Amino acid sequence: MNDNAYDFEKAARGRYIRERMHKYLLIAAVAVAAVVLLSQSFFIVGEAEQCVVSRFGLIKKIILNESNTFHNDYAALLEGEISTSGDIKMLRGSGLHLKMPFVDTVEKYSSRMYTYVSDSEVVNTSEKKQYYIKTYAQWSIADPALFNLKLGSMTSAENQLDNLIHPVIVQAINRLSAEDFVSNKDALNAALAQGLRTINTDMAPRGIEIKDIQVHRTILPAANIESTYARMQADRAKVAQQLRSEGQEEYQKAVASADLEARRIEAAAVSDAGVIRGEGDAAALEIYAASYGTDADFYAYWRSLQALENAMDGNATLILDQSHPLWKDLLGYATQFETP
Repeated sequence: MNDNAYDFEKAARGRYIRERMHKYLLIAAVAVAAVVLLSQSFFIVGEAEQCVVSRFGLIKKIILNESNTFHNDYAALLEGEISTSGDIKMLRGSGLHLKMPFVDTVEKYSSRMYTYVSDSEVVNTSEKKQYYIKTYAQWSIADPALFNLKLGSMTSAENQLDNLIHPVIVQAINRLSAEDFVSNKDALNAALAQGLRTINTDMAPRGIEIKDIQVHRTILPAANIESTYARMQADRAKVAQQLRSEGQEEYQKAVASADLEARRIEAAAVSDAGVIRGEGDAAALEIYAASYGTDADFYAYWRSLQALENAMDGNATLILDQSHPLWKDLLGYATQFETP
């Protein structure tokens, strides 16, 4: 009978353990629920991401990059669109953001640039010359809400761009001459800039902004290669001739300037030489006058010797009478120093 007796102490311990287990399980369940709730209440937006937050299929807010100026740049085109109507909250910046748990859905879109490249197509210039071209464009998702509603996927966006970008560029080239298309980059860039504005007018309400469009590759049909090369050679020859003419003109200007400067220097040198020569002659006359005034007889004798030297060469013989003035002076000087 003792073996079948009810063990109250063991039953109490069992109830205590079960109560503790229930408590621990409840705490764990609350903790898990809290973690799940928190994870559903927050989401992270990367540096290169933009987001659309929807609630029961309706877009409630969008999160854009800090550098996104799309809505300011295209304010007139976006007037009345859902993202500018005030029904959607617009936030900016990456990092941690709040949402309604289990109710809000977050869709993320890259804010990086995408590259569109067309297939090779034949285009005609204004004079009906043909070229094979490929075009490319750089574009980005600038308004994820409009992109989500009107395009929805990258495939749809690529198709829309393909239907718009290449025809616009083809129309721009159709208005250019072959010479401008091949050689005049300013004319081509101006036409492409006009095409870019046309494309953005159509694509901005779809949440896409095209940053740049260019001709990616130009291939000449066989029939146009020879004429195009000949025109390019003629253009280069024209430029070369112009450069030669400008160089010759600069050379003539330099030569004329140098000749003028040389004549000016020569004239100044001649003038200075005349002045110096005149000053030298004047100084010589002063010296002659001073010498004559010091000893007139010696001066007369020295001048007589100079006259004899100038009148005779090395093989000449001069015969003078004693009464000749030159001989007289010479004998006078020769005898005045004789000792008696």
